Amino acid sequence: MVRKSKYKWLFSFLSHQIPWVSSFFILVFSFVFIPCCNVKSTLVLIPIFFWGMQKTKSFDFISVMLFGFLQDFLDGTQFGFNMFIFLSTYFVVYYQKFFPLDESFTFSYLAFSIVTLALILLKYCVISSMFVENINLLNILVSWAVLILWYPIFFIILKKLDERFVRKYNA
Repeated sequence: MVRKSKYKWLFSFLSHQIPWVSSFFILVFSFVFIPCCNVKSTLVLIPIFFWGMQKTKSFDFISVMLFGFLQDFLDGTQFGFNMFIFLSTYFVVYYQKFFPLDESFTFSYLAFSIVTLALILLKYCVISSMFVENINLLNILVSWAVLILWYPIFFIILKKLDERFVRKYNA
């Protein structure tokens, strides 16, 4: 019993880092994973949506903004586009006022699908009209489908991390 209380501060510190670290690993994974089209899928939207839904204290707007800038840098897009998409996703999930988000997989999958489709279409419409003219709708939909197909896998992993560490040590 003494050992658990002795290392509680360490477990609490590590549980605060889980949202950051998991989001960073998914961001890195999205650049290692090669999609079947020329439009990169933004897999880091999954942990942003998930941690926004959980309302954890250790994943805030500044974290989302930094991941947006990092995604912009790695993508080679204009600075601010991914940050806008990430912050919009986080705002929609974190500040929803009309209905409480259910933590069930079905509801979160449907909400994630709708929110990301709208924001990704907006992002690529702006990019294709201003900067890159050869991006077509099929590539955008394939990129969104890749994002939607990876959602269940990452949702399960993040849910287990949340239950085992983040909620247990009050992050």
